Amino acid sequence: MLPRMHDRSGTDLQRDARPNSDPKSERPETAAASGDARRARRGPPPNPLYHPLFLPVLLVAFCLWFGWDGFLTSDPDMLEHQGFNRWMFGLTAVLCLWVVPRGIKEHRQEQAAAAARQASGNSH
Repeated sequence: MLPRMHDRSGTDLQRDARPNSDPKSERPETAAASGDARRARRGPPPNPLYHPLFLPVLLVAFCLWFGWDGFLTSDPDMLEHQGFNRWMFGLTAVLCLWVVPRGIKEHRQEQAAAAARQASGNSH
């Protein structure tokens, strides 16, 4: 939380009034400050939704769910939904056969590119 003007001490106001005063140069560099600089250099963490295996894992989970509900459940209340679950199992199974190998291939390419960047010493 930033201090308000009336909460600041006189030395803070004097330091701010001096020309070319850099608050970072007045305090020693700490491990936390160097960690902040490293995080700023790297940028924000990646979004997990952009991972190449996110959609394949989600589709496999749906496929298993629809397969369970369509073929293996014995609950009489779910019999009216059995046709829908069987159709969706077939659809998600076909989508899995198309998306899962592509996601695995893309993930392996990203890993190889990261290993090549690390081996060359370029981490960006």
